[in-house]
Amino acid sequence: MSTEPPVDRLELVALREKVATISEENTFVNELNDDLTWKNGELGIENEDLKKSLALAEERQKRFFDYWRCAEEELTKQIELNKELMQQLEAEKAKTSSAEQSEKILLDVDDLAANTFPSVQNNQQIVTMSQ
Repeated sequence: MSTEPPVDRLELVALREKVATISEENTFVNELNDDLTWKNGELGIENEDLKKSLALAEERQKRFFDYWRCAEEELTKQIELNKELMQQLEAEKAKTSSAEQSEKILLDVDDLAANTFPSVQNNQQIVTMSQ
């Protein structure tokens, strides 16, 4: 019987050492857990900031795209209008050119008639004066 108490004492010392080791390990794990929890909280805040920044960038990109799409549509309309106006201008130029040629031909005919028939020239002057 005298041998049993020392064994119990050895077991008790071993158990105390084991409890101390487990306690140290538990403290270390708790510190790691606290550190990870803190870092996770920071990452959560950073993640929210990144989400806000992304949403802002997407909104800016959408406004930028909408602006250029509208500008492109307006430019397309202006190009079409320019084409139509150019066609109208060419048509007017053709009409004017045709009218000028007709007027020139009439003037040439009048000059020819005046030189050929002097009495026609006198009649034209009389008609012009009466108007």
